[in-house]
Amino acid sequence: MDNQTKERAGDIVNIDEALGLLNRELKGKSDEITRLIREKYSNLRDIISGATHTGRETIEKTRQTLEEAVAKGEEKTKEIGMEIDRKVRANPWLAVGVAAVSGFLLCYIIEAGKRSK
Repeated sequence: MDNQTKERAGDIVNIDEALGLLNRELKGKSDEITRLIREKYSNLRDIISGATHTGRETIEKTRQTLEEAVAKGEEKTKEIGMEIDRKVRANPWLAVGVAAVSGFLLCYIIEAGKRSK
């Protein structure tokens, strides 16, 4: 073999050694990088699941509040209806008079609107 071939063979051995060293170093770093990424993604996963849980709690509380408000509204409406019924039964002629006056005023307002056109 001539010197040039020996130098090339030596260079190839040195390159192979360097590549082997790089691969070993990268393998160690790759494991570390993978571990760091898993930790970061695990934190993100925890944050997202926490936000989802908080959102569900908020929706549930809002739903409960709305159900309570509707129930109270229904109850209040029934109470008002029962109160009106009780007053009408206690004094039916007053209810008839109020209905007659209301009807008269309504007709007067409608007729006044027709005349102004």
